[in-house]
Amino acid sequence: MIEYYRFYEVESLISQGKLKEAAEELRSLQKLYLELSQENSKLKVQLHELEEILSISRNIIFDGDAYWLISGGEKQGPFCPKCYHANGDLIRMHVYKKDEFNLKTKWVCPHCSFSAEPDVDLDTGKAPSQRAKIIPFMQ
Repeated sequence: MIEYYRFYEVESLISQGKLKEAAEELRSLQKLYLELSQENSKLKVQLHELEEILSISRNIIFDGDAYWLISGGEKQGPFCPKCYHANGDLIRMHVYKKDEFNLKTKWVCPHCSFSAEPDVDLDTGKAPSQRAKIIPFMQ
């Protein structure tokens, strides 16, 4: 922190005609100011990073198979639960259709190869049993 009384000392040195000593004191204050300014910039970056982490933690949900990030009112994902638990990384999983007729999907993490076969279809957002009622044929 800058000691404000040092500015008064500079003023006093100037009024006494001790310009060389005043200039040295001003250089010392300038160096201190630059150090504080640099520290302030670093702290602002850290604060911004922590605010982003806090925002993510408030807007992330786990549905049992994967993590989802709510951003702008929209559900983003799926994100790998294994990578998130290990390192806090949000790695988007690749979505593959397993079966064209049942519309089943498989999610695979490109980073750790974790895979999940969720009961929820990405197209409808519902479990297969909720999409349609299955009526068996006569036996």
